[in-house]
Amino acid sequence: MTLFSLVKWDPRCKIILMACLSTLAMLRGEVWFLFGLLVFTCLLVMLGGAELSGALGQVKGLLGLIFSLFIIQCFFTRSGEPWLVIGGFTLITSGGIELACILSLRLFILAFSALLLLTGEVRDYLLALVQMKIPYEIAFMTMASVHFIPILREEALNVFYAIQLRGCELQKASWRKKLHTYLEICLPILVGALKRTRAMALAMEARAFRAYPKRTYLRRLVLKKNDKAILVAVPVITLVLLVY
Repeated sequence: MTLFSLVKWDPRCKIILMACLSTLAMLRGEVWFLFGLLVFTCLLVMLGGAELSGALGQVKGLLGLIFSLFIIQCFFTRSGEPWLVIGGFTLITSGGIELACILSLRLFILAFSALLLLTGEVRDYLLALVQMKIPYEIAFMTMASVHFIPILREEALNVFYAIQLRGCELQKASWRKKLHTYLEICLPILVGALKRTRAMALAMEARAFRAYPKRTYLRRLVLKKNDKAILVAVPVITLVLLVY
């Protein structure tokens, strides 16, 4: 079970694994293959040490989007044999069902493969990106953007609850009122994000960020034998699956 414990993996292994899973999901178009890849990804997340409740909570927010895209693909794709015909008009075709399944499976694979990163610390991924020869400015901006997402989500919920406490019921409001309310939600979030970004930029300037082409770190990530084997095996298996 040590091999499947993602907590003990080097962050570079998890980044490469996520990239390979996403590549397979986007370049392969067979339903059976994508379903098997999704099952493998889910098992890897569960056996790898990721918190199942937190993982499902992260994916739950995408269910509405995936379901909507599934319905749209079913009704607007005209290829294949007709499956549902009403009044001489074909509503659903076999090609629409197949394309909807492929799109949904791809989105699920992308979501679950991203959950692999929940088994590590953010600072470790920053070190991993830097040691992968990615410029530290890009690595830092990537980690900062990931850190900002939950903060912006929490601010959006706080503004939404504040508007509800003032007596605004969105379910009963007109479309014009809903649009006005959403603007009221977005503007404070945008202003807060700009203020937070400006404060971060000032802090970075005060600490001489980008003063030198390279930065020093307190520690370095060291690849173990298992990590080296994973870094070699995962891209090779991905290439074989893409070719055959």
